[in-house]
Amino acid sequence: MNFAFVARAAAVALLLTTAAPVWAQQIPKTLHYAAYSWDAKRTKRLPVSDEDAKQPALVLRDFTAHEYMFSEQDKGIKLYSTEHRILRVNTSDGIERFNKIYIPQDGGQLLYLKARTISPRGEVAEVNEGSIKELKDEDGGRGFKIFAVEGVEKGSEIEYLFLRERPAKFFGRDYLQSAVPTRNVSFELISPESLTFDTRVYNGPAAAPDTVIGGKHHIRLKLASVPAAREETFAQSSAERMRVEYKLAYTAQRGRTRLFTWADASQYLHGTIYTLAKDETKAADKLLRDAKLPASGDLASRVQALENHLKTSFNLTEGGEANLARIAATKNASELGLTRLFVALLRRLNIEHELVVTTDRSDVVFDDTFDTWNYLDNYALYFPETKQLLAPARPDFRYGMVPPGWTANKGLFVRTVKLGSTESAVGVVRDIPTLAAEQSPNDLDIKVKFAPELDKAFVDIRQVLGGYHAQAIQPFYSLIPEEKRTEVMQSLVKGNVPDATFKNVKVTNGEAGLSPLSKPFLVDASVESAALLNKAGQRYLFKIGELLGQQSELYQAEARQYDVENDFNRRYNRVITLELPAGYQVRNLQDLNADVKAGPDAKDPLYYFNSKYAVQGQTVTVTITEAYRQIRWPKKDFEAFRDVVNAAANFNKVVLVLEKKS
Repeated sequence: MNFAFVARAAAVALLLTTAAPVWAQQIPKTLHYAAYSWDAKRTKRLPVSDEDAKQPALVLRDFTAHEYMFSEQDKGIKLYSTEHRILRVNTSDGIERFNKIYIPQDGGQLLYLKARTISPRGEVAEVNEGSIKELKDEDGGRGFKIFAVEGVEKGSEIEYLFLRERPAKFFGRDYLQSAVPTRNVSFELISPESLTFDTRVYNGPAAAPDTVIGGKHHIRLKLASVPAAREETFAQSSAERMRVEYKLAYTAQRGRTRLFTWADASQYLHGTIYTLAKDETKAADKLLRDAKLPASGDLASRVQALENHLKTSFNLTEGGEANLARIAATKNASELGLTRLFVALLRRLNIEHELVVTTDRSDVVFDDTFDTWNYLDNYALYFPETKQLLAPARPDFRYGMVPPGWTANKGLFVRTVKLGSTESAVGVVRDIPTLAAEQSPNDLDIKVKFAPELDKAFVDIRQVLGGYHAQAIQPFYSLIPEEKRTEVMQSLVKGNVPDATFKNVKVTNGEAGLSPLSKPFLVDASVESAALLNKAGQRYLFKIGELLGQQSELYQAEARQYDVENDFNRRYNRVITLELPAGYQVRNLQDLNADVKAGPDAKDPLYYFNSKYAVQGQTVTVTITEAYRQIRWPKKDFEAFRDVVNAAANFNKVVLVLEKKS
């Protein structure tokens, strides 16, 4: 099943039209669902409950059947996919989201497509063969053919089915859950008796046992109802969707020898990444000579020198080269090409390393107990001597950091081994550690004074962004046109002082190629603000909480759906120094105190928000520490985590009352 059309519908702005002809292609007669069609006599909409009728849209029928079949014409295995959907659209938003049909394009051809609508009055509109109109995906994606359905009114059904043929892929993933409720879900995987597939269902019930019927394997999963997958903060909602993974596990020819294991993947990856043709060997030798890298130094500095050279000398491009000779000539490379280039030069520098391949856990978590190669998405390099990681095809990351979704995850670590003159590979699935909270700081040092007339505040602010907190800006700062940099930095500071009038703003560590682990991104600014200070009779109200910037809030009314999962560990240290006007004091200093913790050890909490103050003369110093030191937290203890998050949001609302001393 493919529900990618649901996720992409809102992002693709296209015109409406009508969908659905029939392609005059030969459909194999032995295909199990060769004669599959909709109920041609049906003119009434399928019944829905009163509750379902209130939904913007819902899926009433979701049928998917994938069948692997030997092609006499092509002398190979082909994959045929039959998909049938019936959607009820009850609102204008529902119509806008689902009046387009998305056909996945991963090779092969569309053999059959038809669509119709059934109005609330029972009017059936089926499309003529010549009225199909293919639309361009203006979002830039090339993974779908998009067709549109017009004339849809509120309360209508949109029904379509199609059959596509493509070269066999022996690993697959289908989503069984989307952003809308789904009824009558059927998934089926069919293969010749000589090909045995394994399946694994995630976040849902297991499929029925494999059954051989008429010389074919059938694996079925039927669900009467699947709830909508809600988006939740502090969760990887996409990865939590119900899905089925499948892979070819055995063939009659190989007997009980399992296919496509992690060991097989290790050999395949090693050969793909490390084996060089003659022209590539020459190119790698020349590239190393031309790089003029330092011949001595500790391992970290040598790796960093190589990384900086490669990531500033070669471009990562879609459709770029994988051959090293072509990369050397064009300076353009694919992700695979950059990875091959890195390891070729590392080997020539005699730097020990391992290849790591993993998923991004925001999409799917790497499951070491189910050996599908669908999990082999992203390349990293691991250096055993320093226990550090590097993302060779990510120019926005530097040694010691890889995208956070690759961490707190598992990955396949592939190590080169030599047996005499023969080279081979050994692969082991291991945990990929994430950075500690202290390595991703977002710190503030703020000093506040007031104008003599008490009509505005003067604010000096320093923001320190390190680790993953710096990732959104530091790698790209040098690429911003100089005339735009001040504007960009002012917008960053206005996150803390929205009405800021700037005296100056300065950036430190904005050069290209720096690591935010050792060179955090610093922003210093001096501003004036009238909005932070308001007069209330004889008193003044100072919105000290707003200086933290907008905070996340967790005030959801619905029951928590998923476990907590943070993108990365992080910490926030803030110090606010407030110089009170002569003759004034703060009436409600106690509002600055907070101490909220979560975790099994109160003395060493995993999550915490602490705020306290000290007064010396006319100076009030507020010290705030906040940290999130563990990626995952069970939903059964969600309230404890929520209390920490909301403590920061509550401080955001703190207003100090300044009054004259009596």
